[in-house]
Amino acid sequence: MLRTDNGLEFVSEQFHEFCRKRGIKRHRTVTYTPQQNGLAERMNMTLLERVRCMLLGAGLSKSFLGEAVSTVTYLINKCPSTWIDLKTPMEVWSGRPADYSNLKVFGALTFAHVKQDKLDAKVVKCIFMGYPEGVKGYKLWKMEPGGSKFIITRDVTFDENRMRMKCKDLETSSKTGVQKIQFDVEPTTNEREGEDQTPVPDESEGQ
Repeated sequence: MLRTDNGLEFVSEQFHEFCRKRGIKRHRTVTYTPQQNGLAERMNMTLLERVRCMLLGAGLSKSFLGEAVSTVTYLINKCPSTWIDLKTPMEVWSGRPADYSNLKVFGALTFAHVKQDKLDAKVVKCIFMGYPEGVKGYKLWKMEPGGSKFIITRDVTFDENRMRMKCKDLETSSKTGVQKIQFDVEPTTNEREGEDQTPVPDESEGQ
């Protein structure tokens, strides 16, 4: 039996036929009673809370919601769960312990190495967006203008100490559909501590 709410993606004739052919009995919750599907709703809340923290921590706008949700789901599948004896869903599914060596900070400043003209820069400044499905690489959002905004690559250098990318301007041209984005990189606490902190002399001392 599959219990769902009354969202359009669940009440379509195509999905109903899919369930019927596979012997899946349907059960729908009463409208405006999410408590009838408490397990799924709690997971939705878990996803939303983590997505909100990641977007705010990285200083990214709501337009990056999809990338944040995808990354949160990826991380949850690599986290131990009490429901499966503190194993990870990835371990139960694949039979192998989860590998954490490729995990990076969401929203971190990155430099993707690219092949361009001999006199052009060999790297482009990007923002780390997550882990693309079915590809052994990283998904990046290119901050520089021109070309495709998303890059999937393994040849990338991470600066995880500079993850707070403050989005000042996000607008979409009605004619071209191209998004124009300006970012400021906020220095980390360690960088601020390294600044010149020479005390200013008190003028009263010379009197």
